[in-house]
Amino acid sequence: MTTGRTSSTQPALSVVGRLGTIALRRPAAINAITPEDIARITELLGEAVADSRVTTILLHGEGDRGFCAGGDIKRVRDLVTNDDHDSLADFWSSEYRLDHLISTCPKPIVSIAHGLTLGGGMGLASHAAYRVVTDSSRLGMPEVFIGLSPDIGGLWLYANAPGCTGRYAALTGTQLSAGDALYMKLADHYVPQNDLPAVIAELSEKEPEHVLAPYGDHPPSWVADHRAAIDAIFGGTSVREISKIAAQIAAERSESVGAVEVAENTTRSFADASPTALAVTFEALDRASRMSSLGECLMQDLVVSQRCSRHPDLTEGIRARVVDKDRSPQWNPPTLDEVTRDAVAGFFDPIGPRLALPTWPS
Repeated sequence: MTTGRTSSTQPALSVVGRLGTIALRRPAAINAITPEDIARITELLGEAVADSRVTTILLHGEGDRGFCAGGDIKRVRDLVTNDDHDSLADFWSSEYRLDHLISTCPKPIVSIAHGLTLGGGMGLASHAAYRVVTDSSRLGMPEVFIGLSPDIGGLWLYANAPGCTGRYAALTGTQLSAGDALYMKLADHYVPQNDLPAVIAELSEKEPEHVLAPYGDHPPSWVADHRAAIDAIFGGTSVREISKIAAQIAAERSESVGAVEVAENTTRSFADASPTALAVTFEALDRASRMSSLGECLMQDLVVSQRCSRHPDLTEGIRARVVDKDRSPQWNPPTLDEVTRDAVAGFFDPIGPRLALPTWPS
């Protein structure tokens, strides 16, 4: 059954047995979420929690390409271009509130992060109680490439990853495999693609811990294999230092093959990213590592995101990667050496509305 009247692309809730499934239904856009989608998912989540038949909630995205490619960044650019920062703050606030509701839901949520699961998609998937990855999973926070710092509590997740792997993922915007996600504690269970229909069917009859217990295998992880090199390079005290270490290793090629590979990946990524976004992300991740809750990180995310929306790199980054697709952004300033400490500190000064985190009725 489906509750309410929805368009063919709006998220929808169906209930089978004890399982309430919330489906993202824009596969042509890899289920990128709009403000309207966020409002609808929030509404459906409330309905599922209130439904006495439902004991487990499943979040999944339709189509083979991915669970969710993130937020609608063209909409973000339009709001910034129209100087409508209040509507953009509402968009982000609603998204972060939904992420918090997912993380604190009184009924267990199972997410299936198949295919591309990026940005806002990670917010939906990686704050669930049971986080499933599969053969096709590619998780990531690529915000530095559009002049934004990773949000949706992603830095809270990355701050709790082993060693400097979270720094590596945040600053390079790399896409992580199922094995990487499990190693970095961004996911809990690996379910082979062919087993997903049977697992979903079982969830309609059994508790998720019983259904997912057999799925404890960890596929190979490039991040785990390169952990020593990642820690050595990303243990630097600033983005500039990390950049210099990576550039030296890539140029001299005197380190191990793995270290050279990490260094080359880093230099390529840094060359494409906004220098300001890199410096702000480094600082935001450092602050997140000293926080005690996801909620604190989401509050910081809203401040930093609102500051980013007032910086020229955000609209320029979206233009270069999504609108014109020329991949030639004109960053301001254009180099890391020109990003000052005072400029970075300014991104953490509160501005606009503050984030009020919702709670579930006791």
